[in-house]
Amino acid sequence: MHEPKDRTEQLRGLAGKLDWQIRDLILLDRALTHASVFADTDEATGDYESLEFLGDAVLGLAVAHYLHEHVPDRTPGEYSRMRAGVVNRRCLARLASELGIAGTIRLGKGEELAGGRQRTALLADCLEALTGALYLDQGWDAARAFVARVFNKEFERELAADKVWDFKSRLQNYCQAERIPLPQFVVVHSVGPDHRKEFEVEVVLRDRPAGRGRGSTKKEAEQNAARVALEREGQIFDGRTRESRGDNEPVHGADHKEVL
Repeated sequence: MHEPKDRTEQLRGLAGKLDWQIRDLILLDRALTHASVFADTDEATGDYESLEFLGDAVLGLAVAHYLHEHVPDRTPGEYSRMRAGVVNRRCLARLASELGIAGTIRLGKGEELAGGRQRTALLADCLEALTGALYLDQGWDAARAFVARVFNKEFERELAADKVWDFKSRLQNYCQAERIPLPQFVVVHSVGPDHRKEFEVEVVLRDRPAGRGRGSTKKEAEQNAARVALEREGQIFDGRTRESRGDNEPVHGADHKEVL
């Protein structure tokens, strides 16, 4: 397909803004073309949907790679929670707007009049499609570097939130500050085959049950039980942990008793 001069300049401008050394402008154009365009033209070109499919997978892998590299040895549930905090429609749409993608999207007249250029889902789709196009044009390393750069603030926010999410350590710190015995975590139930077990853990404070949690690993179940205990102790508000009075540094040399 031959690109009009103004469209070519527009695409090159976006590529420069994104710091891409793009080789295939047709691929870039396709990543920014909505299917509604073909209601108004007989152009023999494609829309972004297949690139969106590919880009979704590339983006998911790049985010998973980053989290595994920077936050090692977590449970699948913890990784999934962190990834969901980074890769979601609202976040993708906001980043697409910040990158200036909206003005380069090709839309049909009906979609344009309906405000499609500002639709969250459409903007998110185009960012995924662009990621897929970059992967095809320049390979995995370039795509992974792009995701790491564009999502840098999202990663920083999620990693900061992850520190707050370590409810088990927070509960231990709270107990130390309140001068009460450290919590005990007891596995009260487990079901399923070895490769797909689900555990239920109860946390004990002051010799009384303080909460239960479930998870695909004992560690995940303990975290969820600790969160319930913190909530009952009035130490969590709107998903954040309230700092208890006294020393809030990590507990050193103190092990909780875990009954298996």
